[in-house]
Amino acid sequence: MNLLSFKVLWRLVFYPALLYAVISFIFFWLYVHPKRNTSNSRPEDFGLEPEELKLKTADGVQLDAWFIPHKTGKKAVIVCHGYPMDKGDVLGMTSFLAVDFSLLYFDFRATGRSGGFFSTGGAREVRDIDAAVKFLEDRGLKNGVGIFAFSMGGATALLSRNPSIKARALEAPYADLAGELDYIFRPWGIFRKPLVAMMKGWSLLLMGVNINSVSPVKNTSAFAAPMLLVHGDADTQVPLENSLAIKAANPAAELWVVKGAGHGENRYHASGEYEKRITAFFRKHL
Repeated sequence: MNLLSFKVLWRLVFYPALLYAVISFIFFWLYVHPKRNTSNSRPEDFGLEPEELKLKTADGVQLDAWFIPHKTGKKAVIVCHGYPMDKGDVLGMTSFLAVDFSLLYFDFRATGRSGGFFSTGGAREVRDIDAAVKFLEDRGLKNGVGIFAFSMGGATALLSRNPSIKARALEAPYADLAGELDYIFRPWGIFRKPLVAMMKGWSLLLMGVNINSVSPVKNTSAFAAPMLLVHGDADTQVPLENSLAIKAANPAAELWVVKGAGHGENRYHASGEYEKRITAFFRKHL
């Protein structure tokens, strides 16, 4: 190969690779440093009186939170939102739980009004759940702590092995972060694999997070605590196959498939049945 041919070939390889690296970094940055979404919903809109507070995680991140104490009950449910929203986004679908339980809502790191710079798809968000559990334990709610979690929140609840969590009700959790990224970028066709691979590289380099290890489904078999999975069969953001995989990994989990429901639409499609089943689950297991 002469010098000219080598230079041409080198450019044909180097410049596309450089462009791909830049594109992958842009997508990586947008996903781990999302725009802050703060909904207008507040507990007062649902007749609830919150204590506004800050939780502090083991790695020093401050989380914005609402605590809604039950007047007589000694059991509590932590409510976790999805990516990239905030605690107010799940208020409407869960406020009914305040009839029976104390409720703790918080914004995950790097979302809503919480501190933190990177959103890690559940890898570090488990520390946020630990901070929520510790707050409830410090308030004397030690023996009856459950968790209701939506989407990424549900995946994080599966990654958490906090022994104080006695029951998990999870709506539309993803089974595996690498698999979810692969699904999101499926329109890229044959270019999807190298793009996702480079995003994984950026994650490991800049955050120290190995995306391949963020796998809720692999953690699921370790749980003896009761679990309820709720998933719409018309969910195109996190398809039903995710909950089916989690159910397969933990056969003791209960799976409720809501017909015709998309992502975050289960309560509206199931109507009053949604409130009855979620409430009954926590009443039974907390």
